[in-house]
Amino acid sequence: MKSPVWSRVRAVFQLLFWLTFISLLIATREPVNDPDMYNFLPRLSVHLGLTHSLAAKHIIDSFIPALVILLATVFLGRFFCGWICPMGSTIDVTDKMVRRDKRNVVRKKNKKVSIQQYKYLVLLASILTALGGLQVGGLIDPLSLAYRTYSTALYPYFDLLVKNIFLGLYYIPGVNLVSEPVFSLLKTTVLDFNVIMFYNHLAVFGVFLGVILVSRMARRFWCQSLCPLGAFYGLTSKFSIFRRVVDTDKCTNCLACVRECRTNAITDDGTGTRETECIKCFECLKSCEYDAIRFSLVAPDPLGKRGKSEKEVQPGPVPAYTGVPGVDRRGFLYSILASAMLLPVFKLNPGYKASHASIIRPPGAKEEKEFLQYCVRCGECMKVCPTNALHPTFLETGVDGMFTPRLIPRLGYCEKNCVLCSHICPTEALTPLKVEDKETTIIGTAYIRQELCIPWSEYRDCLVCEEVCPTETKAIKLDEREVTNEQGKKVTVLFPFVVEDLCIGCGICENKCPVGGSSAIVVRSPKITSGQFL
Repeated sequence: MKSPVWSRVRAVFQLLFWLTFISLLIATREPVNDPDMYNFLPRLSVHLGLTHSLAAKHIIDSFIPALVILLATVFLGRFFCGWICPMGSTIDVTDKMVRRDKRNVVRKKNKKVSIQQYKYLVLLASILTALGGLQVGGLIDPLSLAYRTYSTALYPYFDLLVKNIFLGLYYIPGVNLVSEPVFSLLKTTVLDFNVIMFYNHLAVFGVFLGVILVSRMARRFWCQSLCPLGAFYGLTSKFSIFRRVVDTDKCTNCLACVRECRTNAITDDGTGTRETECIKCFECLKSCEYDAIRFSLVAPDPLGKRGKSEKEVQPGPVPAYTGVPGVDRRGFLYSILASAMLLPVFKLNPGYKASHASIIRPPGAKEEKEFLQYCVRCGECMKVCPTNALHPTFLETGVDGMFTPRLIPRLGYCEKNCVLCSHICPTEALTPLKVEDKETTIIGTAYIRQELCIPWSEYRDCLVCEEVCPTETKAIKLDEREVTNEQGKKVTVLFPFVVEDLCIGCGICENKCPVGGSSAIVVRSPKITSGQFL
């Protein structure tokens, strides 16, 4: 394996995996028949599987596919980060814009600063907080982060931008003869059928932007220093048998490979490799002009002893040095202390407990405490919703509920004949429902704001909420009364009222209410059993 062609092969595979990811995301604009095909990405994360199983206090078997990647890592090393991860693919592209000099190390006063050990502390903190019942893994895991960002921020931005561009081209004579056929093709293949927008999209995009901009300090800074999934694969890569080997007889110590390495995985002299950091991008193969580098099967060296001495005193091929970047006792203790502090900071949320009436979870959601432990914040349910009803929260549900889904009826209602969100969920946060279950699945309760309601405040008929109510036995009834209006005339008015025992909280009444601004009928969370939101 001594040809630069392998770097191109990896790039092609990386592009194909990214296009597959995007294609599956776009395909959810239509009802999906095989949810497991579309929600597989978060289930590839062993970090999500471990932390969510710990938080939920039992093994979540939907993450079994992650074990396949983990097993492959034992043989191939940290290949997932360089070949498959959509977040890594995105960073590879944006790094060229954020930092063009390809610097892969952080320097302070012209001295290298060690950053690679911090991701292990992030992983440790994620695991410890999960043991305490706090689920932060979904906020920082790259697979959850990637899907959430692309589905609720980047794809809607792209969709709106393209539609606006072609709308402008339509009014240019001559140009529209070409633009309209192209626009029609895009609408049938790539663009969403409706205008999609997500509440708190700026918060989602802000986190993503932060991940991108930290590369200003060093190439793939997120992957080197912060990614918990990369840390997990880094630990297992210590046992891998597919490694970089340098022929010291041919190596001239030109350090081209050191400069080209995406993750600073090559030691300063160019002959050793930090196996925990190597993502098998093969850029070193591409950069070496002396045919001194190859990748081959080598017996594992988890303690990192062999590479240190052999590369210094023996000629010929040298197996890679595999030492894990040092996590000292102080860093370990700091991570434990930080995790302990996060639990009360995140969990104590009196504002939410005092007023959580507006937080409506998707149908099939577990009780709030369990739901927060199971939800991976991936955004799958939000993207698949045909009415754009589900949106990511920010701080409305507290820090521990950040980016979990909520239904906002004024923006979109829960379609009674749709159960897609409950089936696309990659964990057990949403229990899969059947269409017939929706008649008895209560997610909220509607109530009328009489000061805004047209019949109640203006003594004029308005039948919209009653007409659109989808339950078999209407949950919104009309009470006919004779009243005296503001002009002093007696009129007969139909006053709407809600039968709480029949309301399922779908929100279509709030969505279709003709009153401008705030709706005259509002859906709140259902009356709950004791302890549900504790």
